[in-house]
Amino acid sequence: MSKIKHFFIASFVLIIFVFSSCTSISSETKKTNDNLAIPEDFSEISGLWFGDLKIQGQTLRLAFIIDKNPFDYNRVLFYFISVDQGGTSVVGSSLQKKDDEWVLYFEDANVKCNFKVVDRDNLAGKFWQNGLTLNLSLKRASRPDTPEPPFDYESIDVSFKNEIDNIDLYGTLTIPSNLALSKNGKLPCIIFITGSGAQDRDENMYEHKPFFLLSDYFTKVGFATLRMDDRGIGYSSELFTNSTSLDFANDIISAVKFAESQTKIDADRIGLCGHSEGGLIAFIVGATIPDKISFIISLAGPGQRGKELLLTQQILIAKAYGISEKDIEKGNKLNEELFDTIILHKNEKDTESLEKDLINTLNKHSIPKSQQKLLLAQLLNPWFRFFIACDPKDYLKDVKAHVLAVNGELDLQVYYKDNLSQIEKTLKQNGNYNVLTKSFPGLNHLFQPAKTGNPSEYMFIEQTFSKEVMEFIKLWLLELNK
Repeated sequence: MSKIKHFFIASFVLIIFVFSSCTSISSETKKTNDNLAIPEDFSEISGLWFGDLKIQGQTLRLAFIIDKNPFDYNRVLFYFISVDQGGTSVVGSSLQKKDDEWVLYFEDANVKCNFKVVDRDNLAGKFWQNGLTLNLSLKRASRPDTPEPPFDYESIDVSFKNEIDNIDLYGTLTIPSNLALSKNGKLPCIIFITGSGAQDRDENMYEHKPFFLLSDYFTKVGFATLRMDDRGIGYSSELFTNSTSLDFANDIISAVKFAESQTKIDADRIGLCGHSEGGLIAFIVGATIPDKISFIISLAGPGQRGKELLLTQQILIAKAYGISEKDIEKGNKLNEELFDTIILHKNEKDTESLEKDLINTLNKHSIPKSQQKLLLAQLLNPWFRFFIACDPKDYLKDVKAHVLAVNGELDLQVYYKDNLSQIEKTLKQNGNYNVLTKSFPGLNHLFQPAKTGNPSEYMFIEQTFSKEVMEFIKLWLLELNK
């Protein structure tokens, strides 16, 4: 039973909003390592790769992720995932090119891989572990939706400061050549807001770059766009360990001020597009500076309190993994007690009393001491504590902007029925009838066409974002800006 319970607690780390194992790994690999400096010819091996390891009559699917470390663009972050063995990530310790071979070491697992480049999309080599040598060929994941140059619009690297927290934020501003939406020489602007976890300006995950795609699409329609690296990612200032959604909202308010200062942007037509937790942040900003925000697009954003959203999320994903109803019920009971404890202590700055009560709950449910340290670190995290107790209704009631909220019906992380209905209900109850909600069958949390919606599918789906959803958003925006 402890294994099942651990699954539910571990899901805090693995599946809160935007599922990105890369983010959790990156935070552990910030230390300097000369074997992780960006090598020459890095582009020929960087990316997401899939391969099959054949051993003793069985086939194990492996995924290799090789990229710049988002916390330090001068260094490499790479790891492999054994897809058929629970999806555990093994972080690499050294990556170098020797003659015409790439040599990858994974010290913690005693694994070494050698690869030769066959062509742009194929590698061939060997996999060594504990004296066993196996052939391993890798094929680059296909991402046909990623925009390719040349671009028929202006793309500018920009930076601006969050004066409240003294943070420098870096991003990309696009200015369209299509001036169909220009009024008095000024353009409407969409500011993109990433979901939970530290992410770059493209919201890059498994080589999917949805914000790059959306920015390209809407710039061609006639909108200026602004997307930025999160705190601590890319060139933006280091993430504060106690940052919450409220702090991230301050970053977006700074982005709004920056957009207002641009001569080609219409200050009266600035809107926000937030994915997942980014939807919540958009609502916070919309409530904080209601006269500055013209429209909000919520892409799978929450309408429920964090507690209820995560309980539903974990039930849906547990079912997708085939966990029994009995074990789901037991695990859910534990989570609900932990969440209620956090809410009970939500106004306390000192965590001593909260930690004591959480430990009592973990002991009551026989969670091993060896697991409690990691779990407590998650449960006591300021971001997590804020999110569990946060109710979007507290902000939606003050939002005056036009709101479009969309979800996929296979979204297991932000369940569409509960959240879309709550967003619409709260806005209308508080006098804002400028709201439209829509769910799309067959799409997951990332708005990809999916079979089950299970986060484990994300990396294997080639399409980055539904064209149907993009078209729907476009028509809504054009109606607002006609």
